[in-house]
Amino acid sequence: MKTKAIFILLFLLFLQPLLRAAGQETARIIPMPKAETTDVVHEWLQRSGFGVSRIHRDGGILEIHALKGAEEWIVRIKPHSPLASDVKASFTVNGAEKNMQARNLWNFLSGYAKGSSAEVEASNTGVPGAVLARIESIVCISAKKATEMLQFSGFIVDATGLILCTAHNLEGIKEVRITLFDGRSLQGKIIKIDHERDIALIDVMASFRTAVPLVGSKEKVGMGERIFSVGCPESLGGTVYSGFVNGAPRLAGNQHLLQVSMKVYPGSSGSPVFDSQGNLIAMVKGRYRGTDSMGFLIPHGTILAFIRDRKGERK
Repeated sequence: MKTKAIFILLFLLFLQPLLRAAGQETARIIPMPKAETTDVVHEWLQRSGFGVSRIHRDGGILEIHALKGAEEWIVRIKPHSPLASDVKASFTVNGAEKNMQARNLWNFLSGYAKGSSAEVEASNTGVPGAVLARIESIVCISAKKATEMLQFSGFIVDATGLILCTAHNLEGIKEVRITLFDGRSLQGKIIKIDHERDIALIDVMASFRTAVPLVGSKEKVGMGERIFSVGCPESLGGTVYSGFVNGAPRLAGNQHLLQVSMKVYPGSSGSPVFDSQGNLIAMVKGRYRGTDSMGFLIPHGTILAFIRDRKGERK
């Protein structure tokens, strides 16, 4: 009986962060008054092409209904305090719940409250399921450099605790902070860095359920092929942008980069980029100066070469 009790306790400890993450997907407290929250959610849904209506319910609840084809949002907003709102969201496609989509709503509201310029769409139904399945492997990374706070993206490449990201701006930094998909925060140590390739490897000394496979992913991408980045633009974790390859590989120094038409915001650097089958094809390096719609990617072959070069890896 004692062994069984220990097993149950361990199972509940494992399940707790998953249940917390699931709850966060459907309901949150937003630090804005009810009226403002209602207006910005209404406008966000309209900009994303939904037909929007409002229904007043008992108890001061305002319900926003939004329809676009088979997609439906129901967002319930009520006062939590004079300066905060309780928001509960439901998203369905053909009546089937897709509540992970609520992450887009939380990212939008978080970004709005912080004055973010990153655009987050209300609909991700055009994103293949194989790409959405990678979201749990995406992390947000932050580090302090002198008086400056750095923020960028990364992704788990080994379930034993290894994470890849870009290396620019990491000169002299040894430790970073990692925020996981479920909101947990871990200390990470940079164990390998290559400034020429612009790639760094971080160890968080933790075990994960998922990782982005590197071997067997896609090395060549065709002109015009649709692609998807998943990252943390302006700290908005798990944000997906779609785009396509729009230019031949460019030579920057001794490294080839892919040119793409895709949203790239501050903090997007280090985001993994996938094809429609969820195969890793590249990592976001940065954007073309003066625009947020043209980006440059570090191709899969360069990432694989970095990984295979074993200098400086975990002892």
